[in-house]
Amino acid sequence: MKDFFWSNTIWYILLGVLTVIELIVIFLKTDRVKFVAAFYLTLTGVTLSAETVLFIIFRAYYYYPMIIQTSSFDDALAGNLFSQFSLAATALLVAVLNLPNYWIFIFAGIYGLIEELFLMLGIYKHYWYSTWMTLVALPLLFWVAKKYYLKIFSAIKPGYHYLNIFLGLFSLDVITVLWGFMLSGKQNYTRDFFPDSLGSPYVMALLYYCFLSITLMTAYFFKLRWEWKALVILFIYGFNYLAYLQKVIYLKEGWFFTFSTISVFCMYLSIVFLDRMYKNKPLFAGLTSLDT
Repeated sequence: MKDFFWSNTIWYILLGVLTVIELIVIFLKTDRVKFVAAFYLTLTGVTLSAETVLFIIFRAYYYYPMIIQTSSFDDALAGNLFSQFSLAATALLVAVLNLPNYWIFIFAGIYGLIEELFLMLGIYKHYWYSTWMTLVALPLLFWVAKKYYLKIFSAIKPGYHYLNIFLGLFSLDVITVLWGFMLSGKQNYTRDFFPDSLGSPYVMALLYYCFLSITLMTAYFFKLRWEWKALVILFIYGFNYLAYLQKVIYLKEGWFFTFSTISVFCMYLSIVFLDRMYKNKPLFAGLTSLDT
């Protein structure tokens, strides 16, 4: 098998290194580390949601990091993660440091150059997409991130708080738990839901994330008694089993309870984690209720 590390993978790793450097600078400059870390997860949820539309649904472009060589689509998704975590880090840098607006255009120009470099190297490919779209979209992303951060910095209204957590769960659970199960080969989703059979399982995974996160966020933020929370969990198990019987969700034999249990409890703990990071409270105190 050809070694693609020096021709493909290394460039994505370098992009990842730049992302880490940005995050180090940000966390050294802030005294609200938990809040900023939670906001970074929210921003990655924003960029990854946009990528769901552009990359998975409309196939605007394709990545070739050559990290997962057993599946070209999963490999492209891995390359996409490097890109979106980098964009979110830059948006966070602009927001937390409250950089002058001209930096917004400088950073957008830098990403345009990186995009053209990746195209030239053959490690990234446009279909109907063009680099000028990046140059138009990124200033808007960075400006909105800056304004939104200033808006929520002193106090977050409940609606914004719930939205922040919902988006942050994308990074914490879709990438790790749901995609992790798909990569393991133990669980997957139907290829018949979406016209594109290759993208259909990933669209279904995102719909499942929406169902699971909204259901558990409702149970958590409504401060339900433990008996009602238990019923909510049983409802999710029942939903999963019905989806399994209807072949919407595919599971290896013997993996139903493992998948259901891990997906439910990891999602719930992620909600608690983000809630307390945004509120700058201890992470392991009062896990069953929302402090007011």
